[in-house]
Amino acid sequence: MKQEKLESIIDTAKKMFARYGFRKTTVNEVARMARVAKATIYNCFGSKESVYLEVLRSEANEIVERISSAVALQVLPSDKLIAFVKAKFHNMRQAVNILNLDQEEVGKFLPDAKNIREELFERQVYIIRSILQEGVERGVFYLKDSLSTARVIGHALKGFEVKQSVQASEARIEYYLDDLMNTLFYGLMSSKRDVNA
Repeated sequence: MKQEKLESIIDTAKKMFARYGFRKTTVNEVARMARVAKATIYNCFGSKESVYLEVLRSEANEIVERISSAVALQVLPSDKLIAFVKAKFHNMRQAVNILNLDQEEVGKFLPDAKNIREELFERQVYIIRSILQEGVERGVFYLKDSLSTARVIGHALKGFEVKQSVQASEARIEYYLDDLMNTLFYGLMSSKRDVNA
């Protein structure tokens, strides 16, 4: 099958899953909207679940590519981290199917969907870690364990993303992100103290 036809099926399915959800979207409707035979979809993907997983992989890859591109445009590690956070939230708003995973509870009956979401998280942690390591090497950041710190930042952002990405306005998200980055960079305390004291 031609690549254009596969891309058309995935693009159509992405829009339909985003609009109607996994359960309400049918292969018949995807085939009709993509202008292909239903049998073509089954021959290429095997099932509606496989189409859905391919849509999720596509969204995850797009998010990582766009975040990586935004980070690559920056020079300073602090600017790279800010670019990461802003690109992540901007692009997650567009990745409706990934955001809807929790709401639709698809992961309960389609474990591979949950795995794609977890792989996306790990890919993001890897980007954060590389930024943090560069910052440590350049004397910009001080931290003991870049992987643990990257995971903490990743989890903080993940907890923030679902509700805020869908419900908040762009301006509100920018405000929250600026506040988050200020807290991350400058901390909560007015001067450096021994937290174990």
